[in-house]
Amino acid sequence: MEYNKVNCDSYNIHTIKTDKFKTTRMEIIFSREVDKDKMQDLTFLSDILTDCSKEYTRRKDIAIRLEELYKTIFYGTTNKVGNLFTVSFILEFINPEYINDSNYFQDVLTFPFKIINNPRLKNKEFDITNFNIIKRRMEDEIKSVKESSEKLAILNALSKMDNNSPSSYRVLGDLKTLNNITPSSLYETYNDLFMHSNCDIFLIGNINMNEAIKIIKNNFKYHVIKLNKPKLLIDNKIRKKPLRVIENANFVQSTLVMIYNIHSLDKELKDTVFHVFNYILASGGILAKLYQKLRVENSLCYGVKSLYLKYDELLIIEVSLDKNNISKAEKLIKKGLKEMLNGDFSDNDLEDAKKNLVFSLKMAKDNNVAIINNYLFHHYDNLPLIDERIKLIEKVTKDDLIKCAKHLSLNTIYIQSPESEAEK
Repeated sequence: MEYNKVNCDSYNIHTIKTDKFKTTRMEIIFSREVDKDKMQDLTFLSDILTDCSKEYTRRKDIAIRLEELYKTIFYGTTNKVGNLFTVSFILEFINPEYINDSNYFQDVLTFPFKIINNPRLKNKEFDITNFNIIKRRMEDEIKSVKESSEKLAILNALSKMDNNSPSSYRVLGDLKTLNNITPSSLYETYNDLFMHSNCDIFLIGNINMNEAIKIIKNNFKYHVIKLNKPKLLIDNKIRKKPLRVIENANFVQSTLVMIYNIHSLDKELKDTVFHVFNYILASGGILAKLYQKLRVENSLCYGVKSLYLKYDELLIIEVSLDKNNISKAEKLIKKGLKEMLNGDFSDNDLEDAKKNLVFSLKMAKDNNVAIINNYLFHHYDNLPLIDERIKLIEKVTKDDLIKCAKHLSLNTIYIQSPESEAEK
């Protein structure tokens, strides 16, 4: 695998040459710091830009052209990681060596730029027909969040923790703010995307990278002066006394969410060690400490999971259970974390966690999406590349995990229950 970065003044092209895949993936990534007032608009924009264009006025027209390009895939997506918000346009196509068409490479690589550089506009407004289609689609997505008790509980818990923190911001927004978006305001968002974002283009595959760079430069006219790299970390406030919130929800089971601040960890502990800590605690399946305590030993729930949000500096533990078991589950979770602090886990637990995390990283080397993500955060945050991360995980010790436990403090306990009297 051969990596190269080309500075194109206002954007970078990152090439990853490898013969592991029969397809090539290109990601055009616009990035910026999180702005609550713009995330929903940018999400709307990413959908409409890949749904139509000046040349392809309907999604059907785009689909037909993608079929003509030998079933090429093209779509837009947005994502929030810590304080970083990205708008990505993704193209995946068959390597030209398998296609008997001399124009194919040029046609497929120019396709996304023809789309995003030429939106379907009239009088500086997006076409109303396409606009309404995307709006209805987003309405359905926003409503669907309420159908998942776990997802809703975590979102609500983050909001209660601190609704002014970027950690609590929702990429999809809500229905009220969605109604404030208009075809003309969306055009302003389009200009804002190109004027106030960093841009990085990643290419991974077995293609002529020099020729690809030439095609991109000839077709992507992006003249924004480069901005500073976004600040990724969110400084979430630490509470002296945990906040406890109980809310009603129309679900059969209750959901318990406990949010912990992770404070003052050095970079190696964040990048490597805490993943091992989290695996042993809760993310490692049926052998994880909290699964054993809550499910196996006490039959309080069907499962327990934890989310390590590195750039939010948060650990989130979530359990779906009967309301009568909430108090006991809380105590057991706290007990499990205290045991981690005291080093009360076996060498076998540590070796099993390291073995499984190394296996996952080795699997990631065969996944073009994971490889791009690794290089993206290597670019933004000097995240170790996969081979280096494997070496670092293999060196993790018991003392390293105890250090992680020392940097945790409980911030918020959120309970979502079918009845308001879940807990007094």
